[in-house]
Amino acid sequence: MESFRTPVTLTGRWIRLIPLDPGDAAALRAAARVPEISKYMLQGPGMTLEEMNAFISRILEGQRAGRDLGFTMVLLEGGRPVGMTRFLNIDRPNRVVEIGGTWVDSALWRTPVNTESKYLLLRHAFETEHVHRVNIQTDLRNERAQRAIERLGAIREAVFRDDKLLPDGTFRTSVFYGILVSEWPRVKAHLESKLAREWDPALVRPPGGTSTP
Repeated sequence: MESFRTPVTLTGRWIRLIPLDPGDAAALRAAARVPEISKYMLQGPGMTLEEMNAFISRILEGQRAGRDLGFTMVLLEGGRPVGMTRFLNIDRPNRVVEIGGTWVDSALWRTPVNTESKYLLLRHAFETEHVHRVNIQTDLRNERAQRAIERLGAIREAVFRDDKLLPDGTFRTSVFYGILVSEWPRVKAHLESKLAREWDPALVRPPGGTSTP
């Protein structure tokens, strides 16, 4: 597991994960316009273009150090950037990686976009990078994220009380989930079944309120 170093592009049925690039900052800023997106994130995209640029810079710094590998989510329909995700806490000796830092345009909540982003990352981690385990964690208060993680088929394993200091000075309690390589065939079949359902991305309204062409 000496990889997770070279930026890659992962393509699915509805979205493409492309290497994170500062040139996408303005489009990502528009996609992250709802404050709730950053509510439970340890480091979120913020509410200004300057904050988004700083957010991207931190991820790319971690990428250069070999800790992270960042992606921009792009809709195949129209090519619009709609969110971000990444591999982080890359533990090469133990063949473990975490998927996190994920956020999606609120107009795409309850659509296949987040599910497919996780599927593409999990498939790459288990089938290309040959990890043994993938970790996912979220804030205990973020019940929507917990439901989404559980729908993936990840196993809830632990709750760490007040384990992370948040920017506002309070402490977060984290819920930890895991997927083992032995569980990947079951999770993969489940996700592929979900992603086989029909969805029309043309119905999504981009920032500005007009329908996607």
